[in-house]
Amino acid sequence: MPVEINGLLNHNISSETHPVPFETFDPEGIARMARLHDAWGYDKVLVANAAIMPDNFTIAGYVAANTTRLGVMLAHRPGFIPPTMAARMLATLDRLMPGRVGVHIITAASDEETQADGDYRTKVERYDRAKEYISVLRRIWTSEKPVDHDDKWFRFNGGFAAIKPTQGTVPVYFGGMSPAALEVAGEYCDTFATLSDTVAGMTEVVAKVREAAALHGRSPRFLMSIRIVIADSEEAAWARADEIREAVAANMGKLAPNTAAVKADGFKRTAELAARGDRLEKCFWNGINQLRGGQSNSGTLVGTPAQLADALMDYYDAGVSAFILRGFDPVEDVIAIGRDLIPLLRAKVAERDAELAEANPCRPDRAPFA
Repeated sequence: MPVEINGLLNHNISSETHPVPFETFDPEGIARMARLHDAWGYDKVLVANAAIMPDNFTIAGYVAANTTRLGVMLAHRPGFIPPTMAARMLATLDRLMPGRVGVHIITAASDEETQADGDYRTKVERYDRAKEYISVLRRIWTSEKPVDHDDKWFRFNGGFAAIKPTQGTVPVYFGGMSPAALEVAGEYCDTFATLSDTVAGMTEVVAKVREAAALHGRSPRFLMSIRIVIADSEEAAWARADEIREAVAANMGKLAPNTAAVKADGFKRTAELAARGDRLEKCFWNGINQLRGGQSNSGTLVGTPAQLADALMDYYDAGVSAFILRGFDPVEDVIAIGRDLIPLLRAKVAERDAELAEANPCRPDRAPFA
């Protein structure tokens, strides 16, 4: 299966090593980062969503206006916008950037954050609502006539979208490690998205989600977000990792605490991972995870382009066929990853897929999604 490689686009050009006040809104920076990802071979950029953040639908439209091939993975919280309206909004965006839109359904890391927007549902209730929400989205995208709906969370008569997604639907990404999250993922997601982890950890995650999905006859893809430290030599890469750790440590007072993340199962897993040591497996580095604990999704691969591609192939062999790859320099790392790593990884995946096809042309776990 061709590998999907994504980046991250914020509302300003910032990182832990180059912090900018969170409230800074930089339209020129958004356009610049969108064009960089577009030029250097990324498939999509994740456009995040949270209670205090700028509207990401608007930002995604701005990305569409400033790129020619780059797509967006739009983080979206079910329930704040009615699913009928969200279906039309996502279909419209998909027609502006044909076939390049995915929606990442998120249910928030804490009750407190959703309450900031007036939603007082519990975590379990939010996951339950997400199932019905995704079902309605898909029904509106595919129905050729108005539909009525009356269920636990939503009720409407004559729901319809005159505009349809380019490919008939919008791929749904979904994540979360709690039992309620895995239940939703198994039944509804096209791609299961998770935080950085070791190969051993991702092997466990893939097995859990596949088990849940098998109950519904489905086979989702898997996406993992991972940080990258890249250099021409192994020594230079690890020296740069040490410099990054020092810079982040010096900037800790400037970084907004992600207190909501502490309550999320995925981030608890990150904190547990950090406690296992500084370096794990081939080149997995916990340096920033250790500094920021359960508030950071910063598991990192450190090495040369060849070493990094080799490490990412281990994840691919474990079932991960989509990545969010990002470094610590918000501009230069986008270029370096796109120039030195992405072509190498795509070539290795194509070679591996050719080998697998020759050995076993009916291998079921490479289906894109069902």
